[in-house]
Formats: sequence, C-alpha cells, structure tokens
Amino acid sequence: MKETKSRGEGKPESPAEASLDEVLDAIETRLESLVEVVKGLSAENARLESELASAREASEKNGGAAAALARYEAERAAVRARIQRLLNTLEESNVPGRQP
Repeated sequence: MKETKSRGEGKPESPAEASLDEVLDAIETRLESLVEVVKGLSAENARLESELASAREASEKNGGAAAALARYEAERAAVRARIQRLLNTLEESNVPGRQP
C-alpha cells in the first residue's frame, strides 16, 4: 500500500528533501495504522450494537415475564384468601351444637 515516490530519478536529494520524505513516510505509515484501528473499532462497534439489541430484546421479554409472574402471584394470593374465608365459613357452620 505504501508507495515511494522519487522526485527526480538520478538526481541527488538535498538533506531537506530527504528529511521531508522521511516525515511524510512516517505520517503515511501512522495514518495507515490509524485507518486499520478505525476499521477494527468500527467492526467491534457493529458487533456490540448487535449484542445490545439482543440484550434489550431479551430484557423486554424478561420484563414481560416478570410482570406476568407478579400478576399470577397476586391472583394466587387473592384466590388463597378467598378459599380460606370459605373454609372458615364452612367450619363455623359445622360447629357441633349449633343449629343453622
């Protein structure tokens, strides 16, 4: 990917031109490595966004299940209390020596 460009074939470069080429080569190398880092981070970001969407979906399902469970537990407690009242009423009506 890295290309070397010479300004004049066969012409000797001055120290300033050689130094500038070295600086430009270093910048180009650093830029290429940063582009690779950005590509890697973009791929990781896409993966994490997908995981987050899956986790949100699972959380919504679990939230619905938790609400349903709480509702069923409340209904169960209400039914249990009603049955207990009915049993108490039956026991009171079956007390020996009492006439209904």
